[in-house]
Amino acid sequence: MTGRKGCPFCGGLGVVLDPDPAVPARPCTCTREAAEAEAAAGIPARYRSASLEGFWDWWKTKHPREALAAALTQACQLMEHPAGRESLPEELRSKLDLILHKCGARLSLGEAQWKDLKPAQEPQGYKALLAWARQGRDPVDLWWIDGPPGSGRSSLAAAVLRAWCAQTGRPGLFVSARTFSQELKDVYYDTRSFRDLDFRSERDRMAPLLKAPCLVLDDLDRLDPDLRVLRSVAQLLDHRYAEALPTVATASRWVENLTPEQFPLTRLEDPNLFHRLAQARRVALRPTLVRLLESLAG
Repeated sequence: MTGRKGCPFCGGLGVVLDPDPAVPARPCTCTREAAEAEAAAGIPARYRSASLEGFWDWWKTKHPREALAAALTQACQLMEHPAGRESLPEELRSKLDLILHKCGARLSLGEAQWKDLKPAQEPQGYKALLAWARQGRDPVDLWWIDGPPGSGRSSLAAAVLRAWCAQTGRPGLFVSARTFSQELKDVYYDTRSFRDLDFRSERDRMAPLLKAPCLVLDDLDRLDPDLRVLRSVAQLLDHRYAEALPTVATASRWVENLTPEQFPLTRLEDPNLFHRLAQARRVALRPTLVRLLESLAG
C-alpha cells in the first residue's frame, strides 16, 4: 500500500500512526486516491505496485552474486592478460576498465575479489534512468528499455512512471502499444462512424497520448502493421518530440537491432523518425558486465 508523497496525514507512508501506541494504525485516505490515479493512468493491475526499489530487489534475485562473480573473474583474467587485453577494441577495453575500477575488482588466487558488485550487476543506462525519474536530472525526451520476455521491462517502465509522477506531481499514462494500435485500427473499420452512434474517432483515441505529460508505450515493437496505424504512431512520436514531452518505450530489442518483421514502423521508411529513435537513451536489461562479455562472442 503506497501513500501520496508529501501527504500531510501520513507523510507518504500510506498509513496514519496514532500517538497512542495502543491504537492500531489505519490506512490513509491518500492510498485510495493514489490507486485511483494509477488506474486512471492506465497502469495494468499487475504493475500498479511496481516500484524502483522492488525492481532492484527482483533484479538481484534474477542475476545473483554467483553469476556476476564468474563474470568478474572472466573480465579480470582477460584484462590482466596482455594478449587478451590488446585483442579488445579500444571502446570495449575502456568500458571493462571502468566497470572493474568501480567494482574495486582484482584477481586473488585466480578468482575475482570486489568491493561493490552493483556497477557490474545493474543494467546499462539504469542509473541515469533512476536519476531522471526520481530527481529530474538530465532531462530526456525519449527512453528505450529493451530486453527479452521476462526481463522486467514492463515492470521497470511502470515503476519509472510512478516515480516520475511522484517526483513532478504531474500525471502520466501507460499504454500497451499493441492494444492501442489494434483499437486504432478498429476505428478505421467501425461502421458506426457513418451513423455517428457512440463512435470514438482517431483524434479521440490519440488525444490522451498526444498530451500526456509522460507516456509509456509498452511493447512498441508489437504494433499492428496496418499502414494507417503506423502513420498515426509516427505522428504521435513526432508530436511528442516537437513538444519535448518525455516518452518511455519498451521493446524486445534495441531499435537498431529490430528487423522490419519485428518492428512494423520500419515500413514507413522515415529516416528522421528512426534517427530520433536511435538517439533514445537506452536501458538494456542485462547486467552491464555480462552484456559486454557477451559482445566478445558477437
